[in-house]
Amino acid sequence: MRHLFAIANVAYSKVLDAKHNQCIVISGESGSGKTEATKLILRYLAAVSQKRSTAQQILEATPLLESFGNAKTVRNDNSSRFGKFVEIFLEE
Repeated sequence: MRHLFAIANVAYSKVLDAKHNQCIVISGESGSGKTEATKLILRYLAAVSQKRSTAQQILEATPLLESFGNAKTVRNDNSSRFGKFVEIFLEE
């Protein structure tokens, strides 16, 4: 299994170098760390792109978005009841 930062780095490099859109799918069971993985990838992309204001806004909005539709389950006290779609546009 590849490290999250390595996956994010390859995607970011392909966007810049090859000008190809990229998609990272994060999936797993309840409590497997999907939300944390998403946060880490967003932080990495914010660091390498140096567009911190936009990335910071995304990171700060995440807890608010997570508060809608979450519920306690056997595996996780704060399990999301919906899927998430995050789209980021990078400028040159």
